[in-house]
Amino acid sequence: MRRTLPAIILLLVAGCWPPGMDPDRKDGKFLSDVVNLEEFNSEYDDYNSDLPSNRYGETHLVFSSKRERKDLLNLVYFPAFMEYDKGLQLKKGTERAGGDYHESFSGAAQLINKANGNFNVYGPRLMSHYRDYTSVGNTKSLWLFYADDASGDMDIKYVQKGDEAPAPVQYLNSPADDAYPTISFMGDKIYFCSNRDGNFDIFEVTIPRDEREEITLESLVNPSKYEIRKMDELSGAYNDKCPYLYDNVMVFVSDRPGGQGGEDIYYSEYIDGKWSAPVNAGPRINTAHNEYRPILPSLPNFNYHLMIFSSNRPGGKGGYDLYMTGLKERRW
Repeated sequence: MRRTLPAIILLLVAGCWPPGMDPDRKDGKFLSDVVNLEEFNSEYDDYNSDLPSNRYGETHLVFSSKRERKDLLNLVYFPAFMEYDKGLQLKKGTERAGGDYHESFSGAAQLINKANGNFNVYGPRLMSHYRDYTSVGNTKSLWLFYADDASGDMDIKYVQKGDEAPAPVQYLNSPADDAYPTISFMGDKIYFCSNRDGNFDIFEVTIPRDEREEITLESLVNPSKYEIRKMDELSGAYNDKCPYLYDNVMVFVSDRPGGQGGEDIYYSEYIDGKWSAPVNAGPRINTAHNEYRPILPSLPNFNYHLMIFSSNRPGGKGGYDLYMTGLKERRW
């Protein structure tokens, strides 16, 4: 019996691999290449993307583009799916989606159309109440957070599924530029960037919340209590902007000295109750040109953080293009 016990344990462990760690799953292979998302890019600026949560590969890509209005950035929407051939690809179209996915994100295109107008639209964050938060409520709740410059300065706004028109998130906005909101899984933290103090800095909003308390749109856009602070641990004398939170990792861009040139992608990890010193993503990802609006899609079956970002590096279709790569391995 003692001889067979290790074999039994091995079989049990092999049958219960953590998501993304199964050696037979191709999604566990780190994407070290920087892949141009050619199917989605155009000769115009394409950036500010968002890729909603979906474990099974069926998704949709939302991003800002000048392809429609030419001189203005408006949001565009494409159904998409993950495919594995010789490597990981993100492709246009639909494949293998279940009804649960479509129920969660039906109405996304209508929200995007409501946000667009005769002004620039930045930093979309499309959020499903069912998929993006700890509390499981109405699966039909779908919210779009973003910023636009309809007033002359950038203001953070939201629109929800239904007949409502877009509205500003008043307590996040100032007379300066405020943009790129990203919200924690618990709904107790919101991060955004603003140049209200001169250059762009990253700000943190803390919303007191019991872990059993239901997360509602009202609790995010009009909380009864909150605190806002500038994140000195991530911000400095230069421009630090476009924060995006997933898991315990924050990615953002900065033009601080010591990078590859222009705006570079940096990341920080939340460890032992504090944010680590920002780390430059390095020359594998950053170039002498500008890298912009990194996002970390919620893909729990990956054993690394997949990242989509924008860059105006040479070799693209024109202006800013969307790119995809692995940022770093995940901590389990």
